[in-house]
Amino acid sequence: MIVGVGSEIELIAGNVVAGGSSLARHDGKIVLIQGALPGEKIRARIIKETKTLIEAQAVEILEAHPRRRTPPCRYSADCGGCDFQHAERDLQLEMKRSIVADAFRRIAHVEVSEKLEGPTAAVPEFGARTRIRVSYDSMGRPGLLRRASHDVVAIEDCLLMAPSFRESVLPWMRTLPPWEKASARLDGAGNAVVLLESRDGPHGKDHRRLARLTKEMDRPASIGGVSADGIPLAGTRELVYEICGKKLAVDGASFFQGSVTGAEELVRVAGDMIGLERSGQLLDLYAGVGLFAVCCGAGFEHVVASDADERAVRHLRGNLQHNGIEGEARAEEAQVTLRKAERFAIETVILDPPRTGMEKVVRETLVARRPARIVSVSCDAATGARDVAHLIAAGWTLERIAVLDLFPVTAHVETVTLLERAASPS
Repeated sequence: MIVGVGSEIELIAGNVVAGGSSLARHDGKIVLIQGALPGEKIRARIIKETKTLIEAQAVEILEAHPRRRTPPCRYSADCGGCDFQHAERDLQLEMKRSIVADAFRRIAHVEVSEKLEGPTAAVPEFGARTRIRVSYDSMGRPGLLRRASHDVVAIEDCLLMAPSFRESVLPWMRTLPPWEKASARLDGAGNAVVLLESRDGPHGKDHRRLARLTKEMDRPASIGGVSADGIPLAGTRELVYEICGKKLAVDGASFFQGSVTGAEELVRVAGDMIGLERSGQLLDLYAGVGLFAVCCGAGFEHVVASDADERAVRHLRGNLQHNGIEGEARAEEAQVTLRKAERFAIETVILDPPRTGMEKVVRETLVARRPARIVSVSCDAATGARDVAHLIAAGWTLERIAVLDLFPVTAHVETVTLLERAASPS
């Protein structure tokens, strides 16, 4: 039965699933509820409905979870950047563990509840993030998008970000001429790079006008570089991060983890899964600037790290050299590395693909290479479970699975899985 968008229904919220919504049922339909915690009795307004699915927003909490809290952020009711502001930290960790267990149960058809390690509160809940992307509203104010909307919620602070964002970077961004979007990247010391985007791109009139105005502005000493639509306006886009005692240079436009503490926790877990036995070759796929190759590569006979982003690979090459890691940096797709890299008798593959997971061709070439050990890092529980399921079906055994909370107060959850393959009979 169609209830109707805008109608309100009473529900008992179930477990949280990927994306941060709680699961419920109403008249035989699955209901995904935003803003509810497991076990709560709520009144929810329907915002979308199909023949089999309802999406709803909690509008009144009739019976609250004992660990519900008042959101610390004043923008939480409007901004779509956070999912779990209303949950105490230990409950957030429990929900993320549940998200991973549910994804592996439904997608990989593997029960991993007893195997799950973590998550722990290794990353501070607030003040740790080093990257943010903002949009500008019609009045030229920077802000974040409202959930499921293109409307911009203007902000004067973001509690997730490192202090220098609030103290110097955002105040400067609020004085800029009206760019379309902007990203800020900070290192662990508070130094920043700002990347601006115009509506018409690097060759348009809007870009030229905004670039001229921005060049004429003074900027805080903490902002080491500014670029617009990929074109440098001032300073340098390079940032240097110190992770577990290693220094990694990163282009402000290249991918890197969202916080220093998060990168350190990820390296710690991955390194623990690799273990002390590091003979043979390490293949680091989707390597970016070399976080895993640099921090986990010591002890291997040979290291090969590759990424399709040539800009990232330029820094990857330097990061290997400056940290004393003997190895190759290759600008190529992951499947090319798997096909062409020299083979060793014992190989460990570590891979950290984008949110969409491994492409089919990468899974196929990885299976064909048959490495003894795979450490798979995933920033999406669903695609991570899918990729692990393929590897299990191809002969690897799931030995360990860790859940990491690298992005507190959001539904974003990271997994690191260790898969091993029995040696072929001689």
